[in-house]
Amino acid sequence: MAKLTKGEKRLKELEKQIKARKVRLGYERLQYAGLVLQSGLCWFKGTYYLFVDRRKKVAERIDLLEGALDELDRLAAEGKLERPFGEEAAPDQVSGDERDREGQPPEPAASEGEP
Repeated sequence: MAKLTKGEKRLKELEKQIKARKVRLGYERLQYAGLVLQSGLCWFKGTYYLFVDRRKKVAERIDLLEGALDELDRLAAEGKLERPFGEEAAPDQVSGDERDREGQPPEPAASEGEP
């Protein structure tokens, strides 16, 4: 097994900190069909996500993760966090796909004739 560099060790440490705050971390290719997305932190359906372009170098990844941790700290200090760290999303904030994975049945779709 290859020895980790100092930067790679720091990155692993930051990844643990991000995940400890219940932020879903994803390394994805953020370019598709001419559309280029930026790496960053977002809130979606009751969960924080941090998307990082997988083509970024270790130093750039470290900067992004440190920036996301700073942003989460700032939001917490200002009382603006949607969900405090360590709390799971409420069942009504979990997407249908996540309910399926958790063993709960997906919510039935309402038909057009129903209120």
